[in-house]
Amino acid sequence: MIDWIIADWPMVIQGVLGACLLLAVSIYLPIFWGAPALTTSRRVATRMLALAEVKPGQKVVDLGAGDGRIVILAARKFGAQAEGVEIDPGRWLLANIRIWQLRLRGKASVVLGDLRQYRVEKADVVILYLMQGTNQSLKTGLLAQLKPGSRVVSHLYSMSGWTPSILDDHHGIFVYEIGRTGEETVTKFR
Repeated sequence: MIDWIIADWPMVIQGVLGACLLLAVSIYLPIFWGAPALTTSRRVATRMLALAEVKPGQKVVDLGAGDGRIVILAARKFGAQAEGVEIDPGRWLLANIRIWQLRLRGKASVVLGDLRQYRVEKADVVILYLMQGTNQSLKTGLLAQLKPGSRVVSHLYSMSGWTPSILDDHHGIFVYEIGRTGEETVTKFR
């Protein structure tokens, strides 16, 4: 084995560098397109969907779906038609494997793509766990595409300039309702 490594060291070095490049792309690509790869706990994801008052048959879209946990939870627990978009091929693959394993195809899906280009006009609820700047860059598109009464739920980062209809300080969840103006925010705890 050592003889092969010594004899073919240029190929070994190329393989190691290629693996490092793939790892770096997997880590840093999502940061440049929206947010680092942070996972939402099941408890917080459940709370986000509950505060959004997701009903069976409603369409939930997760922008930056990661491993698909919110999409899967929305389909399984809330009976929603759930879909997500993820730019990282590894996380996209993992999400679709989990959807297939749980036999949720037709109820849940995650597509490989850029969340900024993804159409959300049919969504009843849009889920975000993105950076503040990314949230800001999505505001115009969300307002243009979503129908009045649709909800936008963001974890940790607000939509500056929008007044949330519900604020969960304990979990850092902001719920916004499209078309709602001039009303007070309801603060909910646990």
